[in-house]
Amino acid sequence: MTTNTNETLEPAFERRRKPTLRDRAPLIALFGITLAGIIVVLYGVFVAPETEELLSQASHDRAAAACHKTWAELRTFPKLTTAAPADRAALLERENIVFTKLADAFAQLKTPQNDGAIALRGWVQDWRGVNASRAAYARALRTSPKFPELLLPKDDQGAPVTNRMNQYSRTHELIGCATHNLQAEITDGERRYPDDPTKVP
Repeated sequence: MTTNTNETLEPAFERRRKPTLRDRAPLIALFGITLAGIIVVLYGVFVAPETEELLSQASHDRAAAACHKTWAELRTFPKLTTAAPADRAALLERENIVFTKLADAFAQLKTPQNDGAIALRGWVQDWRGVNASRAAYARALRTSPKFPELLLPKDDQGAPVTNRMNQYSRTHELIGCATHNLQAEITDGERRYPDDPTKVP
């Protein structure tokens, strides 16, 4: 019996031929989708701000004005000229009155969305928590001045809440409200207020 060599080799040749770009299109598409998903996840974890919900323009302006007023008032306080615990406590108590008014002003702000309202309430609570810690430190200075310690509230990850407070300030373009610009974490020594609290250091 005669065998047609061409008919026998042709299927094998077709099986061995190199895949074309068209053949690889589904794999390339799958790779692209996977890569896009990875980028989105990494952006959400490492880049995207924690609170994207914006304040209303009126609330943003009121928050900025309240922070500027706080910064201006704090700068008028006399500098510490002594390390006496009573003097340090007295300055803290004066500053805390100003920070209490600031938190009260934040509590009156409005947001267009419910998620934004939740983030705003968290920001206000964090400010009140930091102020409560400062007040406890001032009391400790008066009662046991040799061994006081400022214990800032911490978030679920064990980090000081001032981290997320400042993240909120950056996200909402309220850098004048950042704790370092208002020296909210400073309880001893000289307060170093920036000349322009609206500039990012």
